[in-house]
Amino acid sequence: MTRSLEDEVAYAMETPATLLPHLAYLLQDLPSLSGTEVDAVELLQEVGFPTGGTILDLGCGRGDIAIRLARVFDAQVTGVDAHAPFVEIARQSAVQAGQDGRCRFVAADLRQALSASTRFDAVLMFALGSVLGDAAETVAQLRAVARDGGYIIIDEAFRADGDDAARAHPDYPDWRTLEAELTRFGDSIAARRIRSPDAQAFNALTLQAVPKRAAELTAAHPALKDDLDRYVARQFEEVAWMEDPLLYPVVLAIRKSAA
Repeated sequence: MTRSLEDEVAYAMETPATLLPHLAYLLQDLPSLSGTEVDAVELLQEVGFPTGGTILDLGCGRGDIAIRLARVFDAQVTGVDAHAPFVEIARQSAVQAGQDGRCRFVAADLRQALSASTRFDAVLMFALGSVLGDAAETVAQLRAVARDGGYIIIDEAFRADGDDAARAHPDYPDWRTLEAELTRFGDSIAARRIRSPDAQAFNALTLQAVPKRAAELTAAHPALKDDLDRYVARQFEEVAWMEDPLLYPVVLAIRKSAA
């Protein structure tokens, strides 16, 4: 059954739909919604991303990463997110940062952007899980809006080698398998960041800030207590997953092959 756009947002954010109006409040203390803002900048710097390039940020949230990239690279950035309140925050933040001339934020289903004819020097998609399918399916769709020789920047995860990791995480590939899936169209992995210190600091902040804001919301909206409790529990589960020594979160820059 096809999910509604609201259900798609809830799925991507791993939250019940009842909390969607409160997400901005819950996450207000976090520097971004994915913890990958520093990795995104450093990966693009490592691959020599050109000044003045064009970037598409899918699932841009509040525009934190888009605005940073616009400033660092003097880039023209288009951000797309289905959660209209986040897009409004992104627009206001771009004005406050003096980057509104370089950033354009659109409230829409990201698949609309994937069907457009425009090609970008870099396409980013973070913290949306399997919304576009598995690793190979995701890259297949993202490369459709990346120019030849451009970059796809995504986050993934792979399991450690060995039987223990295979038993603990049967749904995750080892590195060789993941690399093969990501490069099946002839592209190459240009750079990567595995379990970066910045991501770990972000995880620690999440476990400190989100429960605090959830408690404040519970006091104001007692009927949301169960959903908020589950949301907080989910944050702890996510962080435990990312810090599992048998599993490696990774942010990758994939260079699209020339035609």
